[in-house]
This record gives sequence, structure tokens and C-alpha cells, in this order.
Amino acid sequence: MRFWFRALVPCVIDPDWYEGEHKKFEGLHRLESMIFGSQGEKSPFSLSVTYDDSDEPVDNLTKDQTLRNSLFGTFQMGKGDTSPSFSFLKPGSTFTIKITYSKKVPEVQKDLTDSLISFISNYGGFGAKARDGYGSFRIVAGRGFEKKDFLNQPSRSKELLSLYIKELSKDLVPSKEIIDLTPYDFPTLAISREKVAFVNSDDWRIIIRELTGRRTKDGEPISRYSELKLNELRKYNEADDNLNPLRKAFFEHMAPSKEFVLRTSIMGLPIIYQNVGQRPNTTGKAIITVSNSDDGTGRKASPLFISIHKAVNNSYFARILLMASKISPERDSRDRPVIYAKVGSKSYPILGNENFEELWNLIEGVI
Repeated sequence: MRFWFRALVPCVIDPDWYEGEHKKFEGLHRLESMIFGSQGEKSPFSLSVTYDDSDEPVDNLTKDQTLRNSLFGTFQMGKGDTSPSFSFLKPGSTFTIKITYSKKVPEVQKDLTDSLISFISNYGGFGAKARDGYGSFRIVAGRGFEKKDFLNQPSRSKELLSLYIKELSKDLVPSKEIIDLTPYDFPTLAISREKVAFVNSDDWRIIIRELTGRRTKDGEPISRYSELKLNELRKYNEADDNLNPLRKAFFEHMAPSKEFVLRTSIMGLPIIYQNVGQRPNTTGKAIITVSNSDDGTGRKASPLFISIHKAVNNSYFARILLMASKISPERDSRDRPVIYAKVGSKSYPILGNENFEELWNLIEGVI
């Protein structure tokens, strides 16, 4: 809830202003502490969740290799081992979220907090792999919930946040409209694009398969996502394949050019290339890790948020949301993102890709 609240705030106010003073994220932090509490003040509400805890039989998901790959990190991935790392609810399960407010919470604040649940349902989900379509949920009933409110997201949550700020009578600066996809310090709907895709799909698994990096035995992409990442961004097997300068760094000890941009970095970090050979389409001993830090541990989550929805005709579709945010806090003299490729025992600074306008155009053409 905090994540999506932060994504909402810059749509209504400038996060850097509060009570007439300019300070980085001060307006955002003050609002967030009022809604959710802080180290100095107890949260004004509490959450409890009840659900049917009968887990999905593991074989039902892991016998499909595509789904198994898309769940990487949540299952033991060794051969023959299908033990889940986490418990989870089977598709179609029902759960209930109960929000209990303290007596001092005004009604508009309750309405705003409640609306965040439908806001999350519209754009994301709960649990692991929520950016990849898993954990998506549909609201069937709730306090003050009406279908028109859900269909009006994110407008409804923006309206309620504006009403809450007005009731606070605090000096907050209204946000300015942002048209382009210039990356912001954190993901926000104020700098975003969205679309629906895979309309009238018969099964949610169809969508998951298309949004997983499936490839042939020869490495060629066979899904929409792998087409986007391999062919359109990496330029797989072409002369300017993004992996070629990193191959040379390992096998020929040739540092990548200071102008080299790792195009695929826009999709999230770290990126790990294993068993890389000296020439394209060969395997070898090179292991290359690209991240936000020179020790290979820095992370940047994907800017894409994929939620899967069930339509009134019982078919499925996906909502694709892109929120443009900086992939690295470190910048060069021209304010370009600096990331690091750890190649063998050496770490090379290279440039990351923050061209979100280009990425969105590619998404429009492929997904």
C-alpha cells in the first residue's frame, strides 16, 4: 500500500514542498506518515487477512515448464525438486482484508485508504512476482466499494487524496502535468504509460507464457517478452549485440567504451549472463553480472507492472503499466545513469538505458 501511495502522490502534489519550504520528498513523507504512521507515531489503522490456506498442489504449476520458469525464485529449481519456497493461494481462491481504524481517523482518510485496495487491484497484486502478473486479485465486495469506483481508478484515489489534503489545510504545492517519460527518482503514475493487452485470452496462463522469456534451443525468442528483450533491446545475434563488448572485456581484457549503453538495463537489474563463450552462439567460462554497484549486488526492479484481469465475459486480459524511474542513483557529468558490469575479477562502469519513450514505443509494437 505504501508503494502505490507513493506512486499516486506526485499526481496530486509536488512531493518536495511542505508548509512553504522546499525539501526533497518532504511533502510525500509528511503525507505518508499521516496515512500510515511513522517511527514517531503509531499507524492509524491495522490490517488482518483471512483466507483458505489449502495450497495449490505443486505439480499443477510446475509440470508446465513455462510457468515454472516464470516462478523462478519461488520454487526450488533443481531437477525433480518441486518444493515451493513459499506458501501460496491457488488460482480462484478468496481472501478477506479487514481494515480497523482508530477512532480519530476522519472519514475521508478511511475512504482514501480503502480506495488504495482497488487502486492496487487495478495496477498490481500481492506477494511474490506481483509485477509479472501473479498475485492479481478482483474485489467482489467491500466497505463503500462500488464497481464504478474501481472502473474510475486512478481518478477516484486522486480525488480522495485531494479531498484529504484540503481537509488537512496544509500548504502543499499542486503537481504540474508531465507529458514525457523523463525518469523520476521513484516510480510514479505521474510519469507513466499504460495499455491493455492479450484481450479475450481463454486462460491466464496464456498471458503468463507470453510475458515469460521463452526461447528455442537455439536461443531464438518465442514469446512477446523475449522478442522485446532479446531482439528489440539487446539486438541478439546482430553486430551491435549488447553482449559483445562484455565478451571482449572477459576474453580480450578490453574495457567497454565510456559511451557503451547496455540497452536491456532498462528492464531491471541485476542482469546475469552465464556460460558466455568468446563468440556469439557459443558457450564458455564467462559469467557477467550487471548491476547498480561495482560489487554486483545492486538492484533495480523492472519498471513494468503487469496485472491480469478477468473480464465480464470470463475471458482474461493484462494491463501493462510502465512507470519511468531512474535505474541508478549514480550519474555521470551529463546526468546519464552509471551502472557496473562485473566481468570476472574486474568491474567496469558502463551506461544504463533510461530511454523510456523508446521502450514504450517498442512495447506498443511488440506486446
